[in-house]
Amino acid sequence: MEVVINFDDMNWAAIGPELIILITAFFILLAGLKKGMNTLSFLSGVSLIGVGAAFLFTLSLWSGAPTAENGIGSSMFSGALIHDRFSLIFNLIFLLMSLFAIFGSARYPQENHENKAEYFTLLLMAVAGMMFMAKSGNLITIFISLELFSIALYILCGFSAKHGTGKEGPSSNTELSWETMASQESTVKYLLTGAFASAILVYGMALIYAGSGTTELRMIGQLIHENPYTKNTLVYIGMGLMFCGLAFKVSLVPFHSWTPDVYQGAPTPITGFMSVATKAAAFAVIARVFFIALPELEKVWMPILFGISVLTMLVGNTAAIFQDDLKRMLAYSGVAHAGYLLIGIVTNTQEGMASIIFYLSVYLFMNIGAFAVVFTMEGEGQEGNSINRFKGLAKKNPLLAVAMSLFMVSLAGFPPTAGFFGKLFVFYAAVKKGYILITVMAVIASIISVYFYLRVIVMMYFHEDENASQPVIPKGMGALITISCVAVVAIGLFPSFLMELARGAIPF
Repeated sequence: MEVVINFDDMNWAAIGPELIILITAFFILLAGLKKGMNTLSFLSGVSLIGVGAAFLFTLSLWSGAPTAENGIGSSMFSGALIHDRFSLIFNLIFLLMSLFAIFGSARYPQENHENKAEYFTLLLMAVAGMMFMAKSGNLITIFISLELFSIALYILCGFSAKHGTGKEGPSSNTELSWETMASQESTVKYLLTGAFASAILVYGMALIYAGSGTTELRMIGQLIHENPYTKNTLVYIGMGLMFCGLAFKVSLVPFHSWTPDVYQGAPTPITGFMSVATKAAAFAVIARVFFIALPELEKVWMPILFGISVLTMLVGNTAAIFQDDLKRMLAYSGVAHAGYLLIGIVTNTQEGMASIIFYLSVYLFMNIGAFAVVFTMEGEGQEGNSINRFKGLAKKNPLLAVAMSLFMVSLAGFPPTAGFFGKLFVFYAAVKKGYILITVMAVIASIISVYFYLRVIVMMYFHEDENASQPVIPKGMGALITISCVAVVAIGLFPSFLMELARGAIPF
C-alpha cells in the first residue's frame, strides 16, 4: 500500500500560536539548567512573552480564518487539524487562563525550589495540548492532544510548593503537611480516574473507526449520512464510550466525583487554570464530534445528553450548598456550569453552539476572578480555603469584597452581569428549539445556586473575624481581578458584541 502525503494543505501559519507555545516551553526547560536563568522572574517573564506572542498571533489569524460563510477550506494536514475561527476563540480562552497559573508563581513554586522551570514547561505543554485539541479534526489527534495536556495536569496537581524544595529524595525523612498529603491525593485520584477515562475514550474511538472505516470527523459524518450500513451497533457503542471519556474531563454527572477532591488538593493556580481550560477543550471536541461527525444520530444521543445535563445542574448546585471549602464549592459550581453548557450541545443548532462560546468566554472571567480572590485569601492547613476566612473582608479590604461579590453574583446569574446573559443565551437556544423542560430545570437549578453564592457575600459583609489578618494582594492577581471585574461588567452591559463574535465563529 502506497502512502501519499499531501503537502499542499500543510498550513504552518495556522498552527503558529501552538508552535510559539511549544518553542517557549522547550526554551524554558533548557533555561532552567542554567543557574542564572533558573529564577522566577526570568522564567515567568519568558512564559508571559510566549503567551503574549501566541495571543497576538491568534488575533492576526482571525480575519483570514475560514468560516461557514466565506467558503474557505478549513481542513489541513490531511484532515488531522481544522483551522477556523472556532478554534481561534478557544485559543484565546486557553491563553488567558494560563495567565492565572503564571501569575500564581508568586507562591507556586517558590524561589528557592529546584523545579521552577518544570512548572512553567508543564503549564505551557498543557496549553499547547488544549490548543491542538480544539483544532483536532481526527480521532487520533483528539486523543494525542488530550493525553498531552492531561499528563501535564496530572503532574501539576501534585506540584504544590509547600511539598518541599525539590531537593528531597525518596529516602528523605520529611514531615508531610496537610497540603502535601492533599495534593498527592489529588494527583493520584486524577491520574487513576483519568487513565480509566482515557481507556474508555480510546476504546470508543476504536469502535467508531471499526464501524465507519475512518477516523476523520468529516468523513464519519458523511458516511453516516450517505451509507445506512454505517449506522451500526459499533458506532452507537463507540459514540457512548467516547462521550463518557469526554464527560470525565468536563465533570458531567456521574463522572464528576474526582472534581472536588482534585480542585481542593491541587495548587490554587492550577485549580483555577483547570476550572475553565479543561472544560473549554473538552467542549470544543464534544461540539465537533456531535455537530460534524454524529448529527445524523441526534435521536439517539439527544435524550441521553438531555438527562445528563439536568442531573449535572441539579447535583452540582445541590452538593455545593454543603461545602465549607471555597475551592470545593467552586468545584461543584463548575460541575453545575458544565450542565448549563451541555444544553447548547443538546439543541444541536448554531444558536446553541454560539451560546456555548459566549458562556465559556464569560465563565473565563468569572472564574479567573473568583479563584484570584481565593488565592489572595488562601491560608495554611485544612482550613486554608474555608469560607470563614472571608468573614469581615468588607471592612478589611472593601474593594476585594466588592470584586468577590461581583463574581459570585455573576456566577449565580443575576442581571446585568455577564453571567446572566451567559445563561440567557443558552436558555434562549433551548427554548427556540422547543426544549422547554430542560430550560425550566435549568432555572430551578440556578435558583438553588443562589444560596451558596450569596453565602460568601453574607460572610464578607455580615460577619466579623477580628483575628484575621489584612490580605496581601500580589500584583499579578490584582491585575487579573481588576480585568475580570471590568470584563464581567462590560459584557453584562454590552453582551451583543461578544455574541456576534461567537455567531461569526461557528464553522458548522
